[in-house]
Amino acid sequence: MIRRRGRIHRQMIVLGSMAGSTADLVKGLWRDRSGRRWLAPLAVFLCLTGAILILAVTVEALAPFVYAIF
Repeated sequence: MIRRRGRIHRQMIVLGSMAGSTADLVKGLWRDRSGRRWLAPLAVFLCLTGAILILAVTVEALAPFVYAIF
């Protein structure tokens, strides 16, 4: 029998994979010689905003607080 993973476990997997992708993106932008270092803080901000929205979807008690921010 195949065991199904819980919702929180699946979301932790998504957040964990997102952290590695964000780090690779920032490293690539920072090491680029074409002068795109100014994009690194923007990429981090957008990834963190996405993480907050994913967290708000998974934990329903946080939704009113997150929606008040935006």
